[in-house]
Amino acid sequence: EPRRTEEPAESTGLFEAANREFESTESGSDTSDISEDLSTQDGEGKSPGETASGLKTGPEDSPLPDTQLQREERPTSTCSSSSVVGEVVKTMQHFMEKFGMDLFTVTQAFLKNTGEVETTLYFLQTGQRLDGYPVWSREDDLELQKDDERVRNKLIAKFGAENVAKRVAFRKS
Repeated sequence: EPRRTEEPAESTGLFEAANREFESTESGSDTSDISEDLSTQDGEGKSPGETASGLKTGPEDSPLPDTQLQREERPTSTCSSSSVVGEVVKTMQHFMEKFGMDLFTVTQAFLKNTGEVETTLYFLQTGQRLDGYPVWSREDDLELQKDDERVRNKLIAKFGAENVAKRVAFRKS
């Protein structure tokens, strides 16, 4: 009888996977999973006619027998944010080429800069944020989760009120 393919754990999408990575302290072994996720999520015809590799082939004449992958990917593609994720993926690939960095470095930069494209670009170029504030660290995120006004005020002093508000929204997304 045909074996059931295992549902991938990361069917929740790119950002959750990246976020999990950001939160795990040993960031060696699982970085490859994320880049594999990215490459399978790409040329899979999520957005018709727009495969990231620029190949003009339709899914039926792609060399990979990816019917199985497509079946597993289906649920995520119905989600309305898939076009947003697509944009993020394109931007990340652009940054990877532009700066010759690996996916892990670019993903980390995005997470540290609350997913803001311009800020991340500036950060990758200069090593600092456009607005002069520091980038977010794992510790700052942990502090942010405490519902403590003193801690919150300390973060506002460090990052500015607007950045703290954006970060709260970003963490929830």
